[in-house]
Amino acid sequence: MNTHSNSDSNKTFPASVLSVSRDEFGYPDDNPNAQYPPLTLKEKEGKPLPSDLQGHAFIIGATGSVNSYRSDVTINTVLPSHDGTTPLYNGDGMVYRIDFESLTEGAKLSARKIKAPCYYADIATNHCTKYQGSEGDPKSTDLRFKNLGITRVSGPLGTRNQLNTAFLPLKFSESEHERLLVTWDVGRPYEIDPKTLETVTPVGKNSEWEEVNEVEKLFFKPTTPFKTIQSSAHPVFDPNTHEMFTVNVGRSLSNVLSQFIPLVYLGKEFIDWIKEQFQKLSRKKVEKSEEELLQVSYFPPPKKTPQQFILNLLEPFKITGKSILQFLRACIGIFTDNFLYLVRWDGSGDLQKWQVLHQGFPLKIKQSTHQMGLTENYLVLIDTAFKISVEEILPTRPNKKSAQLEKWLRNIFDHPQLKDNTVYIIDRRELLTGKKSVQAKKVTIPREAAHFLVDYRNPDDQITLHLAHVCAWDAAEWVTKFDDASPLDKTGTSPLYGAIAGPMDISKLGCHVINGKTGQFIRENQDILMDKDYTWGAAIYAYRERPFPDRLEDIYWSCLGCWADLKTPHIEHLYNHYPYREVGLEELDEITTQGKPSTLFRLHIAPLDQVAEDENRLSIADGYQFPEGHWVVSPQFIPRPGTEGSTDGYILCVVHSDESAEPQKTNGNELWIFDAADLKSGPKYKLWHEQFNVGFTIHTAWLPQIKQRNASYCIEVRDDYADILNQQSPTNKALIQDLFENWVYPQKEPETEQKSEISGDSL
Repeated sequence: MNTHSNSDSNKTFPASVLSVSRDEFGYPDDNPNAQYPPLTLKEKEGKPLPSDLQGHAFIIGATGSVNSYRSDVTINTVLPSHDGTTPLYNGDGMVYRIDFESLTEGAKLSARKIKAPCYYADIATNHCTKYQGSEGDPKSTDLRFKNLGITRVSGPLGTRNQLNTAFLPLKFSESEHERLLVTWDVGRPYEIDPKTLETVTPVGKNSEWEEVNEVEKLFFKPTTPFKTIQSSAHPVFDPNTHEMFTVNVGRSLSNVLSQFIPLVYLGKEFIDWIKEQFQKLSRKKVEKSEEELLQVSYFPPPKKTPQQFILNLLEPFKITGKSILQFLRACIGIFTDNFLYLVRWDGSGDLQKWQVLHQGFPLKIKQSTHQMGLTENYLVLIDTAFKISVEEILPTRPNKKSAQLEKWLRNIFDHPQLKDNTVYIIDRRELLTGKKSVQAKKVTIPREAAHFLVDYRNPDDQITLHLAHVCAWDAAEWVTKFDDASPLDKTGTSPLYGAIAGPMDISKLGCHVINGKTGQFIRENQDILMDKDYTWGAAIYAYRERPFPDRLEDIYWSCLGCWADLKTPHIEHLYNHYPYREVGLEELDEITTQGKPSTLFRLHIAPLDQVAEDENRLSIADGYQFPEGHWVVSPQFIPRPGTEGSTDGYILCVVHSDESAEPQKTNGNELWIFDAADLKSGPKYKLWHEQFNVGFTIHTAWLPQIKQRNASYCIEVRDDYADILNQQSPTNKALIQDLFENWVYPQKEPETEQKSEISGDSL
């Protein structure tokens, strides 16, 4: 296997991942708003691409927000995490598509931002002063969105659905072209057009999705227009039955503890609500005094009944009997509102839902349902290792005075992710029309995981799960201004704010076989593999998805490696006492100081019936260690035409590097292409372009061909939001409806406030 020496010193994490272009690339007929035509990617060494490189690869990532920091206002490149508190994966989603159709002309790259209704609201409220409130006017309302750690929130409008994490290809019938969903953990999935990359429609109407909780009712406030919906970033599709499955998760406030509704905002809301009520009472008293002065003394006011007295007392608070009931219901829900609905969709009709129960009680998800698994007879859910703790959403304006407080709050509120996986197994044969609930079996698998895959076939009800055990590695922790260390890049000027903290132990790959009927493990000795050269920070997977495999023989894993400048005192403190520790703390310090490179390797899984009970099914059959200063993510398998083998194809991945160290300087953002059957020989091709500036990309997809969407399913935006807008409070209703009428419904983007004023739009 190929190995690059890294013995001299700790190597700096590449700063090229910290900046990202928000420019869109596309043909005018496909994307009228694209700033440039598709890019023709260059091959770094001038080699022609192979004729059997085919189809269309899709990559998704975050591109910062409308108000992200720009070091140069004349270009559209931003530093999403410049504020020191925002992770790189908090930002508007961007879809990149690489077309390998006319290879004589080179590979073409198109890119388009994903633009759900909340995107247009975010852009408009940032540029138009009428939506930004006034500090001197207590009656004015600020509708702008602000980054609060992992989330982007507007008090009156709700939570952004940033759709920047993953894809799901699906095809419900032979008559329709292949369709493509984009997803995020906190929001409805959306469908895009694979050819134009236009954002088309959400899956399910607003009314078909339940909020993660009803915390607004504690403040006698209506549901915000952009509801906070917890789902899965990896819904699943069965090409044999033509069914898509996802989840709708509810978490009581005692469970979530602001993990998706920031405490800072809640505290501010409560204080503002108290102020508002006192102001109303004060105004009432003044009005009452004026009224009494005008009254003639010989016309005494009528006596009030007790009922009238109570109603008059409540009237300034605008509290009705219905809102009191909602408030009481929300108070009870602080402890009881945990639920998980399994959602099934046929691509054209309404969503079907079943509440998932365990031993008769609703499921309680403590972290996330980041990924799901599907077999021919079962669905698999895991409470995955992506936790969001209170301290990660507290800092909003970091400064020297607040830094010490932040560290103190971290020690109180932050906690490690759950050390074990709680697995829920649902029998698909019990999902009957007319039923409202379904029972799940619960299984515990030691060592946490965020990503996992399952074999589609489940012979004799045996479910095979393939897990990446991210031991003591926490993707929900990132480098911030509050860390004692201030890691710098090679020039000593760019802190690595927003980058995910490094692993605090070695990762492992696991293969676990469970009986779907009984929940018992089939194999007493579970198959676990680790390798001190390869398995550090097991991140993203790839495998041959076409033809749809019954059993996974080979999985390609990218691992992020060990970087000394991503090992912060906070992450060390958090995982000092990790119960499954494999690498001792002293050895870990030495390994991290020396550095472990990013890797790409092929994990081979031997058939269960071909191994002895004491023989490990897992082995690293092939692998590549990247050069120092290179960071790999977003691998995608591209099959060779006319083949079916699990290694017959190419692996495309995104590689970041320190461009100043390159003999032929690029901007540090490249696409590397490997022979899937020969990773150890290194990349066969390296594609780049001066304008190809990607930031933090995550998952990928591949389609053999793209055609304009011809499915009829589409939820009209006005109909979807009309009811929820009518429920808004009288204080904000007119302003929010104005925002929707002028910007959200027509899908308009004001470039600057001045341009909006010139165009005649009312600001």
